[in-house]
Amino acid sequence: MQKLTRGAGWLAPLLFFLISSVLIVPAAKAGGLAMSGSFYRQQFEIPVGTSLKTPDVYVVVFNNSDEDIRITMSTEVPAGVELVLSEKDFPLKSGEQKKIEIGVSVSDAAVPGSYSLKVTAEAHREGTGIQLLGSAGQTAKLTVIGEAGSVEISAVTPDGGPVLALVRLMKQVGGQNFNVGYSETGNLSARVSPGNYLAEAYVGGNKLADQTFTIAANENKKITLELRTVYFEGFGILPNYNTETNQLAFAEIDYAVNNLLEPFPEAKVVLKITEGSNPLNDITLATLSPLEKGRVGLSYNYIPSGGWHKATYTFKLNLMIDDKPYVSSKEEKLELGSGASTSAPTGVNWLLIGGIAGGVIILILIIVILMMRRRTYY
Repeated sequence: MQKLTRGAGWLAPLLFFLISSVLIVPAAKAGGLAMSGSFYRQQFEIPVGTSLKTPDVYVVVFNNSDEDIRITMSTEVPAGVELVLSEKDFPLKSGEQKKIEIGVSVSDAAVPGSYSLKVTAEAHREGTGIQLLGSAGQTAKLTVIGEAGSVEISAVTPDGGPVLALVRLMKQVGGQNFNVGYSETGNLSARVSPGNYLAEAYVGGNKLADQTFTIAANENKKITLELRTVYFEGFGILPNYNTETNQLAFAEIDYAVNNLLEPFPEAKVVLKITEGSNPLNDITLATLSPLEKGRVGLSYNYIPSGGWHKATYTFKLNLMIDDKPYVSSKEEKLELGSGASTSAPTGVNWLLIGGIAGGVIILILIIVILMMRRRTYY
């Protein structure tokens, strides 16, 4: 009996090990789900009634398992706060990964205070029934602020002209910078909590200007970032009509490239056009070899290969340096839809009719005056 007891004691751990190994197999596959990113490093400070959206705040979900899975994203937030995810439900093949951008929205109903925010990814196997395989998550800190100031940031050229630049706004806390604002238009307006801030402006991935400042509660501040860069100016679309048929012949594209930075061996100006929601072929308008410092005015007469249609045409210029996008222009539109015509505006005809009518009236007055003089003479 004693030997049998010892044998049973030896077999029990072995059986436990074998059973545990079998049970761990699904967990090993679930362990293939992983998450990285910048969300967990954030210490958000957001005033009541405002929001934050920047591509610098995100998580990356990895499927390191040997099977395809489906991911469902969920969040845990306090009342009045929302985490806005770029995607919430999506498939993820074995070995794939996906970046999920995260915005934070704080409503007027949120109560000032300190909170935790959590984002979680759950992995499911789809088949005869949905099976939960595992989850991964990250947590960030949020402070909801009851008082705030406002700031307006503008990226401009030395002569005060607007620049289509990427503008970042960061709050400086304890030697670290935390994202609080982002814009790709060259202008950024935001309500922010009191404190110290850093504003930066980028063109073509290069930081060209920055400025630190402090803002207090209820203070309104304007920050101007002066950029010496390459940019488009005077971009406009001028429709030209055939005088005989009164139909739109071509669109004259006028613009200038102003280089305040440094000479470049080569630069290309590429025109992007959409007809309604359909992108048309890109056109290289000019190749500047080299692109010298200074301003060069250029123009181009555009005619669609398929002819003009009743639609809204959108035009945008891109400057390519080393075959990489450097800077873009604002968009310009040519409206030929919603009741518009490819014919010349009818206002031109009214002007013509008005001119003729005026001439006729003047001629009648001259005849009347001559007749009155003739009667007086006799």
